[in-house]
Amino acid sequence: MRPKAYSYVRFSTPEQMRGDSLRRQTQAAERYATLHGLDLDDKLTFQDLGVSAFRGTNEEDGHLGEFLALVESGDVPRGSYLLVESLDRLSRQKPRRAVKLLERICEAGITVVTLNDGREYTAAALDDDPLALLVALLVAQRAHEESATKAKRLREAWEAKRQNAHKVPLTKIAPAWVRLRDDRQGFELIPDRAAIVRRIFDMSLAGKGHQAIAEAFNREQLPVFGRATHWHRTYIKKILGSSAVIGEFTR
Repeated sequence: MRPKAYSYVRFSTPEQMRGDSLRRQTQAAERYATLHGLDLDDKLTFQDLGVSAFRGTNEEDGHLGEFLALVESGDVPRGSYLLVESLDRLSRQKPRRAVKLLERICEAGITVVTLNDGREYTAAALDDDPLALLVALLVAQRAHEESATKAKRLREAWEAKRQNAHKVPLTKIAPAWVRLRDDRQGFELIPDRAAIVRRIFDMSLAGKGHQAIAEAFNREQLPVFGRATHWHRTYIKKILGSSAVIGEFTR
């Protein structure tokens, strides 16, 4: 019986979905499994797409955490393989925590394979091969420093935006009844949507409930905001309770 193998794919930003990252990581796992006689599970795959590993989100709330739970429950059997493009797909946390995660997986009887260099990490390798542990530590150090630098630059960029917020909007994201002006120097109301918001408040002040307002708008076939197909009482309630209607907006 061939050893079971599982693929784990991760990248941090949604933009990478439009690139080559998903195909590259997926095909690398398939190729490795074929060359090494592994039974790659094509139904139970683990993907954290657009999920950061800098603060361990993929481990705590993502599909990597699901894989770890299945390992601990025995649903992923000892002797299985976890195929990843590089160790930085597993974690970009501080080196000690990243290596600790690798050790946790290996000590559960799972072989971690890094597809970019073909290296296999097992509990025995980490115990007996100083180079394996050193490589893992160096990769973790590099990955964490890269992510920390990106995070620092992002904070600085947003700080610069905040300092200029009185001149230039921080973001084009706005309440559904507001849009960024063509000159990108401020926002303006969308007249028909602003009228609907005003009407919601007028109807509420007249004693109409959330459900009654939504039903009235649906009967009149008023265009909804966003991708919804009909007006719902919860959205009416959201608008009535939003401070954005008086000009406050926090993203």
